[in-house]
Amino acid sequence: MAAALFFALTFSAWLARAEMRTEDTGILVGLIGIGAFVLSLVVPRRPWMWGVIVPSGIIIGNVWRHSESVGSLLAIAGLTIGIGCAGAYAGAFIRRHTLSVQ
Repeated sequence: MAAALFFALTFSAWLARAEMRTEDTGILVGLIGIGAFVLSLVVPRRPWMWGVIVPSGIIIGNVWRHSESVGSLLAIAGLTIGIGCAGAYAGAFIRRHTLSVQ
């Protein structure tokens, strides 16, 4: 659990840094979903946690820059957390389903 939390925080910080230096939104959104998915495969007990931690770096980075309005920041937060939670719950579902089949 501690290693997964460390990876999630490190990955979130890396996403924040990458978001500051690129405009490849589609790739970043895909990385949010994949990161949360993989973390939930490893630790499927708390998928909501991975769905919030992974995109938090991007949200904090946008707040730090103050480049968007409040409505835009809320939209970014909602979209990134939604993608992160979707990936996380998909990973947890697959992990639990494969464990129950064996």
